[in-house]
Amino acid sequence: MRLFWRKGYTATSIEDLVETLGLSRSSLYSTFGDKHRLFLEALKFYSERVISATARTLNEAPSPRAGIQALLDDMLTGVDSPSGALGCFMVNSIAELVPYDREVTALATAYSESLRGLLARALTGAGRSDQATKQETPEQLAAYVFNIIQGLRILIKSGATCEQAQAVRDITLKSLQL
Repeated sequence: MRLFWRKGYTATSIEDLVETLGLSRSSLYSTFGDKHRLFLEALKFYSERVISATARTLNEAPSPRAGIQALLDDMLTGVDSPSGALGCFMVNSIAELVPYDREVTALATAYSESLRGLLARALTGAGRSDQATKQETPEQLAAYVFNIIQGLRILIKSGATCEQAQAVRDITLKSLQL
């Protein structure tokens, strides 16, 4: 997963995989089928981990605002770090392969729907004091927060400063009026 995440699908060669996994070429093919199957398994694994961690963060938070802030704060730890420089494996894969690869497109769609669903459930019934904000449904707010999260991942990957990332977090939390 980390090799595909770092290099992308296209730039990762079979030789890279053989070396990283410590398998012979024939073992790689007999175990995983082919490079594409291995990539899809890595992307599924990543997706499940992110969805599980997001659900845990939102479910354990004392409020929707606290949950969203915890998600954003966790992302801020990636500023100026090797993990932040990698960006999001799913976002990277979407940029590289969607819409040309139907299976990656399907995984990306399921991933996005799952995360938006978690956010919408967290935002359902959240007290919103601003009249204009009350007009948005939890699903619309979830789409907004999901978009901010994905954009922040790209911003951090492209070298944002801590102050820039914190400003995005702060403006997002203020705009939600939770």
